[in-house]
Amino acid sequence: MPFNILVGFVDRRPELALFHRMLNGETSERILLVLERSEIGKTCFLLKLAHECEQQAPPVPVVILDFDQRRSGLTDYLSVAREVRRCIGDKHTPALCACEEDIYRSGPVVSVRTAEGDAGVDWGQRGRFNDADISDIAGRDRVDVRIGSISRAAPTADLIAWQKAEMGRALSRDLVNLASEHSRLVLLVDTFEDAPEETCAWLERWLFEPLRSELAHVLLAVAGRPQCRSFFEQPRLWSGLIARIDRFTPLSDDDILEHYRRRGLPVSEAEASFLQIARLGPARMADLGDLLDQTRRGTR
Repeated sequence: MPFNILVGFVDRRPELALFHRMLNGETSERILLVLERSEIGKTCFLLKLAHECEQQAPPVPVVILDFDQRRSGLTDYLSVAREVRRCIGDKHTPALCACEEDIYRSGPVVSVRTAEGDAGVDWGQRGRFNDADISDIAGRDRVDVRIGSISRAAPTADLIAWQKAEMGRALSRDLVNLASEHSRLVLLVDTFEDAPEETCAWLERWLFEPLRSELAHVLLAVAGRPQCRSFFEQPRLWSGLIARIDRFTPLSDDDILEHYRRRGLPVSEAEASFLQIARLGPARMADLGDLLDQTRRGTR
């Protein structure tokens, strides 16, 4: 069954407290890094952070970048820029809008110029045109072109590099300008281990690095499996902004029972024996809740 984050989310109190301290500027760290194995609740945690931002007064703008291909189409720098634009809105991302339009603006298919100078017609020395009405005269060489098919040439490596850099500058420019309206902006990055290496490098250049100065109002929360640890363990100037969570606080039995109670699935003492399976993690806890719900609906 679909998981309702507003109903089923329980605990993570220490992790939420850390996020709120970062959101309120009570710590110097502005990159919340969650490195956990699969099915431990990283995605639900990020969704909870998004909800927490929406509950602020005034609400804090949130961008969610999810590199799980089952849930999104994020791959390259352009798809990331488009998602930022979608989440924040065209009104607040004029640089991104203009950059994408410039990249994809089509030029003329064929442009033919046969000579320099202005157009004109030389009538020769013997021509007499008394009372003549002359109009619609072609003023250049006549060119007869028959076109069968046209294909646009593949962009060169230099052009692609230029487009990536221009989009990166546009991203930074729009995020910087948002500081005039919002004291905080939160970007939530999920499934970071699936982000292509080239995209990671682009994010590092235009998002992570500017956090040190012009993007001081931006807060990042990045979730991924332990295999993406190497990206963050490389020595970088922004490494000091990281607050790491290498393991979530385990859910207690009270938290698990509270989860089922919120879902309208109170568990009796006789049924509590399956809690040992629910303790394996939030995914197992939710799956057991779905089975319990199906069983109870079938007995009604």
